[in-house]
Amino acid sequence: MSEINWAELWTTINSNIFLFSLTIAVLLPFAVILVGYAIHMLGLTLAQLADLFIDSWIVYAIINYLFFPGVMLHETAHALFAVLTGAKVTELALFKRDGDSLGHVTFRHRGGPILVAVQRIFISSAPMFVGAAVVFGCQHVVFHMATAPLWLKILAGYIGISMFFHMTMSPQDIKVYVKGIPVFILILFIEMLLLRFFHII
Repeated sequence: MSEINWAELWTTINSNIFLFSLTIAVLLPFAVILVGYAIHMLGLTLAQLADLFIDSWIVYAIINYLFFPGVMLHETAHALFAVLTGAKVTELALFKRDGDSLGHVTFRHRGGPILVAVQRIFISSAPMFVGAAVVFGCQHVVFHMATAPLWLKILAGYIGISMFFHMTMSPQDIKVYVKGIPVFILILFIEMLLLRFFHII
């Protein structure tokens, strides 16, 4: 059985506008799930390892209280994208224990099937996109702003670490996200076609 020549395969895909658009449209939604769930599992694994040496309530306190900026940004990201996509936020709780989390957001979908699908995609994955922006900004302050005072670097590092462990997609987030994937793939396919047709990418 011959090995796949990935470079040749990509060249073939990249040279065909429809094949390129379809490939990106199909792979991107699942890449989001993969990254979000990987960070979620990393956090769980670290928590389980810590649980071997210290009491579970201390682990819970570290994740949710010591890293509370991450909790706040995570839940606020859900709420922000709910508002931006037209959904109605019915509750934003930041100090209300819900299972292993210290906060949650509840919302109600509004609009037609396409808008609801968009809401499902962006609300459920919002902490990843907001988290990525926050982590990137924090690492820039810590590693690339030579003139930044020490206190600011420490604060940025603390917020960045807090956000990293909360820029996740929980199993419940993924369940909501998956329901919007078919429409999301269609939207991405059309967008990729237009971007490629006008030679933007």
